[in-house]
Amino acid sequence: MPNRAETELQFISLLKQSQRDIALTFCLPNTHNLKNNAAESLEKYSMFNEIHENYYDALIVTGAPLDRLDFSAVDFWNEFTEILTWRKTHVSQSLFVCWGAYAAGKIDGIFEGKQLIQKISGVFTTNNLTIPHSRYFIIPMSNSIDGDVIAGNDEIGAALIINKELNSTYLTGHLEYQTETLAQEYQRDVAAKLNPPKPKNYFNTQNQPINTWKKTAITLYQQWINNVTILQTSSVSGKE
Repeated sequence: MPNRAETELQFISLLKQSQRDIALTFCLPNTHNLKNNAAESLEKYSMFNEIHENYYDALIVTGAPLDRLDFSAVDFWNEFTEILTWRKTHVSQSLFVCWGAYAAGKIDGIFEGKQLIQKISGVFTTNNLTIPHSRYFIIPMSNSIDGDVIAGNDEIGAALIINKELNSTYLTGHLEYQTETLAQEYQRDVAAKLNPPKPKNYFNTQNQPINTWKKTAITLYQQWINNVTILQTSSVSGKE
């Protein structure tokens, strides 16, 4: 994952593509122990207890580098469960990204993910949707999933799931990523001696990263913002 400031800019840049007037509220769980840039974040972000009486058109829960931890080890897990209950009455639609999707799917009872030892890293196209991925979990296609699987395969698992009853979208990848983000994460992991896999389907023959997901990113986010059926396409199944 990139740092918080980079993530903010990535989402802002992507949401601007909608050409709609969007007001953003950045929020943190009260019970989260901030390890990096705490003072700067607290100045910019609201805490959940400060906004829980408000109503919103949409909620985005970003990813976080927590997918190698058990859920019980996440310091704000109980509060996150509370936030997901809150959003059912205070938010019109929700989008959960990467770890946010993994965790929300568990809490909502939509699916069960599985932790991985080897990281899924790269850019994958399934059902004509191209999405960057960087994660240590998978949602097996063969699992019971309460919703429509819009993208995914057996290699990367279910990548995009929609539950219409909750008006929620679960995206295991990172359409907000900029061209260099996966390369920066790979170099970071190499420096940390994590023995990461080289991102698949990402570098060209000159070993330069290529952004092939921009069209999917703009289309999906525009449709999500406009609250229409996301990527009106047939669902996919991992079953033969």
